[in-house]
Amino acid sequence: MMTARDDILNRLRENLRRPDLHFPPERTEPLTAATRMTVTRAEGDLPRLAERFGRELETLHGSYEIVGSAVEARLTVINRIRGWMLEEAASRKGVRIETGQEKSILSWDPDALPVPGLRDAFADLDMRLVTPAALDTEEDRDAIRFIRYGLTGVEAAAAATGSMIMLAGPKTSRVASLLPLRHIALIPFSRIYPTMEDWLAERRAAGQLDQLLRERTNLTLITGPSKSADIEFHLTLGVHGPQVVHAILFED
Repeated sequence: MMTARDDILNRLRENLRRPDLHFPPERTEPLTAATRMTVTRAEGDLPRLAERFGRELETLHGSYEIVGSAVEARLTVINRIRGWMLEEAASRKGVRIETGQEKSILSWDPDALPVPGLRDAFADLDMRLVTPAALDTEEDRDAIRFIRYGLTGVEAAAAATGSMIMLAGPKTSRVASLLPLRHIALIPFSRIYPTMEDWLAERRAAGQLDQLLRERTNLTLITGPSKSADIEFHLTLGVHGPQVVHAILFED
């Protein structure tokens, strides 16, 4: 007895045998380095790629700034976080509950950030960078649970899609880009690639890709703030991660 599933499969087989169809070909040759193609594309020098990255990020409900140096990037990230703090304080209503984490920033290890001097600069403003060594216990997690700001670098940034590649490791904890409400990514121009495939190709050519992936605990691809939508297309930001993603790109 033929089932509905059998009927559907038979019709698909018959249609695929039609001589007027161009796909699929009778013989499919494996892709080679010459025939492999990327879905997206970006062109230009690094400043143009930085602009393209920013525009793509904006279409995904993120935001960005481009500055001229690491020194300017340091001032920009401090001003951005202080501005967010003032903004939240002005909008707060009712009783203010102190957690002890109001002036903390969940961060990669300062030595892993592409902008030097941030730990001391924040300390001068009575703020601190927090880099958790482990999150195994409830006490460890409670120590960072209410931190609202995250600060990281990136392994690479893909201009064509506004995507950031994060590789988690001992000094680059993934919680800094996933847990806080607001995430700032510091992106030197030297980390910008036209596409993610270009980054992969460069690492393969240098013989580094396999070792890099083995040494890191996690690879995360971030393309704008966390998003979710229901069947009626009502978009909600910040459901599974940061509600705000802000990139600071700078010439290095």
